Amino acid sequence: MALHRLLDMEIGVPEPAALDDFLREIGLSGENGRWGGEEQPDQIRVVEAPFRQLVSMCVACESEEDLAIAAKALDELGAKADIGNGKLRLTDPINRWEMVVEPAEVRDIETRPERTRNRPGQRPRTDVRAEAITEAKPRPPRRLGHVVVGTPDPINTANLYKALGYRVSDVIGGGLATFMRCSPDHHNLLVAPGRVPYLNHYALEHDDFDSVARAATNYLRNHEDDRQIAGPGRHQIGGNEFWYMLDASGNFFEFFSDMDRIDDDAAWEIGTDWAPADSWSLWGEEHQPEVFFNPVDMDEIVAGWEKQHG
Repeated sequence: MALHRLLDMEIGVPEPAALDDFLREIGLSGENGRWGGEEQPDQIRVVEAPFRQLVSMCVACESEEDLAIAAKALDELGAKADIGNGKLRLTDPINRWEMVVEPAEVRDIETRPERTRNRPGQRPRTDVRAEAITEAKPRPPRRLGHVVVGTPDPINTANLYKALGYRVSDVIGGGLATFMRCSPDHHNLLVAPGRVPYLNHYALEHDDFDSVARAATNYLRNHEDDRQIAGPGRHQIGGNEFWYMLDASGNFFEFFSDMDRIDDDAAWEIGTDWAPADSWSLWGEEHQPEVFFNPVDMDEIVAGWEKQHG
């Protein structure tokens, strides 16, 4: 496995301080535009931009040899990458955000003690209350897990990221949307349709669904405006439990847990016959809300993107 981990992303917004306050509120560690879980404190960077947008993503590979392999594959697609200071940099020729690949240690975040759960025929928690109830404070998000982008050219965008080293996990609608991974997670990137390139949402992993539900309900209770987008539910594609909301800058964000893991690429069967109308959630809302395909500020994003990129 050459690519093995999503390292970080950079989000541009008109009011960075508001997004900083939000990321602090939901329990991430950091300050002044640099945020993440306790073990990965710089996974989300916040910068000022004229409209909300994805500025860059960075993924880890195993060695500098992987950079040359990716550069050659990109060159065959007509995409020119630069290698310097031990990193590969590519301005995505379709979507205009920056992609960075750099060698880094292969590792996962540490396991926290699992909450003891009682099940039929297996009752290990006796004579004490459930940990989810007695914990002094909510468990914070652990890490940035994946990013979902919209693009006017999803098929060629997916091909570009395959050349970069991403592997395909599942495909919807013959390439209408492609779930891709740079780690054993089912997906670290989802490429979906969009009028212009834009950040659809970013996703933060929690220890379990108790943490997802507690964090989501606390956040929604703390805001009188409507920041609920979708959830709770469990995706058929990826298997993860989810809850989607709006952050302070109008970006969608997702709290998730329990995603499918792919350790053996050869053993995983890529699904290519998922029906877009019937692959959203095993329970909860039956269909994906329309706002995912057309966010309320989409006209602003289109105007901003066209002004910035002509």
